[in-house]
This record gives sequence, structure tokens and C-alpha cells, in this order.
Amino acid sequence: MVRKNSLIIKIVSHFLQYPDEALLDSLPPLAEEIAALPQGQAREILAEFADYLQSRKLIRLQEEYSRHFDLNPAACLNLTYHRYGDSRDRGAALVQLLRLYHEAGYELTARELPDYLPLVLEFLAICPQTEYDLLVQEYHPQVEALVARLNQAGTPYGQLLSIAAANLSKRRP
Repeated sequence: MVRKNSLIIKIVSHFLQYPDEALLDSLPPLAEEIAALPQGQAREILAEFADYLQSRKLIRLQEEYSRHFDLNPAACLNLTYHRYGDSRDRGAALVQLLRLYHEAGYELTARELPDYLPLVLEFLAICPQTEYDLLVQEYHPQVEALVARLNQAGTPYGQLLSIAAANLSKRRP
């Protein structure tokens, strides 16, 4: 169960990153991972999202991604923005996230802020239970709100993120 949930979260993390050639090149091996998941809603949504990525030109995927995430502050992928806005508390929360990653032995290689949702999901897929519980308690409401906004916008990213949110709400056994 843990492996399945972690794999789902990791795949969602991968799919939520800015679309580029590397993302498209990763689709065939990811399709195998997705097909190996137990039948159910998560597998179905992941497979549909992979089909969505394969069925569009890269430039269109990039335009859609930018429209939904970069040009729409209500759907940006920085979790602390949704919780704290541009207040001083946001800076403290970013420092706290960096400390959490460091103490868990997770080395950041991305150039993104530590609250960037794909990065947070990647960490959640592998982190110790204590850090998992802390992050889920702290940011799950923001993920749920983001799911609602993306679903309201009618983008496939809403369904994709909904399965991550559902898996995050399940406590690890």
C-alpha cells in the first residue's frame, strides 16, 4: 500500500512539472509503471493524463500549463502563497520547509522554491513518517483548494491533482 501511494504521488509530481521534451520522453516508461498499478481511479486518471500529454504538441502543453499555473495566482503551485499570501509568515514557512528537507537528508536540486508542489510531492513520496504527517497536516487544505480551482477551470490538471490529494489524505500504514 505504501509503495502504491508513494508511486502515485511521485508520478503526479512528475506530471505537474513544466512540460518539456524530457517529460514527453519519460512517458513510455511511466506508462509501464501506471499499467502496473492496481485497477482503480488513480490508475485510470494517470493513464488518461499520460494520453493527454501525448496527444498535444509540446508548445500547446506549455501554453496551457502557463495559463493555468503561471498566469493565474489562484492556481500557482507554491503552497505557501496559498496559505500566507505575500506576508512575512510566508518567508518563515519557506525557511521551515528548507530546514525540514535538510533534517530529513533530502538534498534540493531544483531551482524552485521549497514549497513548489511537484517538489513537495516528490519529497512526500520518500520522506519519513514524521515529516510526511507534518507536511500533510500543514498543506493538505491548500492542495484541496487548488484541486477545486483547477477542476472549476476544466483542466485535466484538476483530476490529476485530485488523486494526489486523495492519496495524501491516507495515513501511511
